[in-house]
Amino acid sequence: MFYRNPSADMLLRPEELNLELIRSAKVFHYGSISLIVEPCRSAHLEAMKVAKRAGALLSYDPNLRLPLWPSAEEAREQILKIWDEADVIKVSDVELEFLTGSDKIDDETALTLWRPNFKLLLVTLGENGCKYYTKVSDYSPVFQYLFLLIF
Repeated sequence: MFYRNPSADMLLRPEELNLELIRSAKVFHYGSISLIVEPCRSAHLEAMKVAKRAGALLSYDPNLRLPLWPSAEEAREQILKIWDEADVIKVSDVELEFLTGSDKIDDETALTLWRPNFKLLLVTLGENGCKYYTKVSDYSPVFQYLFLLIF
């Protein structure tokens, strides 16, 4: 259960970001909860832009928490709005169903979420492990480290 009425994360403004810290990151990992309301949505989007311009690997775990969103439609729209910006995406089987509108947890369904700029799409399957999809053949040391952390 989350209590956010309001919580500190909802109040973060773009001008409060530590841009030097973000620029120094090798990996910038984010979720979708900060996309729910302003001003943290703008701060989140600005942090992503700064990290991407600085060359960080962008890692996205939507971490769907539907009760926090005004509606399921708003959640889907905001989550997918920044989908194409990521290099690495991790979704659960439940999030796969939610985002695709399909009750199938298979390769074909997962690959409907694939984008050409992705390096890795990871689908966690609870106690059944995970599936991953990639088209990268030359892994950077940062990517190898991230991949090892996931597994």
